[in-house]
Amino acid sequence: MSEIRKIAGKEPVSQDDILKELFKDAPASESWQVTLPSKGRFYTNFRGASVSPLTYQDEERILNSKGQGTELINLLVEACVTGVTMSEVVPMDKLFLLMKIREISYGSEYKFSVGCPSCNTEIKTSLDLGSHFIVNEVPEDLTDPREVVLPKLGVTAKVRFPRTQDESYLSDSKVLISNLYRFIESLGKYSDPLIISKAVNRMHIQDIKKIIKEVHKDEYGIDPRFMFECPSCKHSTMMSVPLGADFFSVS
Repeated sequence: MSEIRKIAGKEPVSQDDILKELFKDAPASESWQVTLPSKGRFYTNFRGASVSPLTYQDEERILNSKGQGTELINLLVEACVTGVTMSEVVPMDKLFLLMKIREISYGSEYKFSVGCPSCNTEIKTSLDLGSHFIVNEVPEDLTDPREVVLPKLGVTAKVRFPRTQDESYLSDSKVLISNLYRFIESLGKYSDPLIISKAVNRMHIQDIKKIIKEVHKDEYGIDPRFMFECPSCKHSTMMSVPLGADFFSVS
């Protein structure tokens, strides 16, 4: 409950009233409507997504939380994005939203340092987050789950996109293989997870790679890569934008 202070000759004034008076001319908190790469087609009751800038408290949480990585990023997306449930967010939308949060909070120019993989020189560079990257939206006929024919087994598998709640199953290739059955809703006429799990363990490598490609479906969303050319040794290579703690700060 707000503290009430008695001012002589006047009605009591609450702290809320004082703060309201102080900030009456300050700009209102803004949010931006965004078009997700998925177009929201894989979410429950989707009616549009909006992104708000980070607050000072959000930035402090990032800078002071070493080692909390994915969990912290998810909390930030949840705090800054409305219109989608965090546990349902597909990877293509999550990366896009991270880029938008950074752009809206600090501006489109992102300055960062990168080490040349050839000569190890530390290079300072920058990218325009608003114009440099191409966003590939899903086509109208893409469904989730979707049917794919396995080339060696010769049956149709129904494969779904992972969600934020599935991230622990994607931590590395070994973990993904062990949990690949979780992303297969049916295999031929069978939908029993135990049968699918045992079948995955016996599959040809071509079938495994086909399913993994469908799980990631990385041709959609925002491509965080850029072409890097070292000014010192002229080495050229494709690199990805670093998404560490510095990504969510002015520096």
